[in-house]
Amino acid sequence: MQNRIRELREERGINQDTLAGFVGVSQQKISRVERNTENLGIDLLIEISDYFHVTTDYLLCLSEERCGSAQRAKLQDKMEEYQELVDVYESLSEANRHLVLKLMQAMVSAELEDDGI
Repeated sequence: MQNRIRELREERGINQDTLAGFVGVSQQKISRVERNTENLGIDLLIEISDYFHVTTDYLLCLSEERCGSAQRAKLQDKMEEYQELVDVYESLSEANRHLVLKLMQAMVSAELEDDGI
């Protein structure tokens, strides 16, 4: 399990602090869970699986399949909702794509700070 959470976090390019902010726990909790020195707990398991759009079985290393039917349906709904953003993003130059990503990351950081995280 520790490897799956770390792998997913690194794939997404976020640090422990950012993940902690999104799932409502401390960075230290994420660190302990990743090192397997603290149990995940059902609520956090669900929060992390929802955040990464994977099944709880995948996080618990009970399955190699990341997405179940519920996650696929949610992902499909989100893709339809954000298709215009994707289209505009794809039309940008590589430099502007990088700039958009940096701006979005700064906005997330600012919101986390506003929330006191």
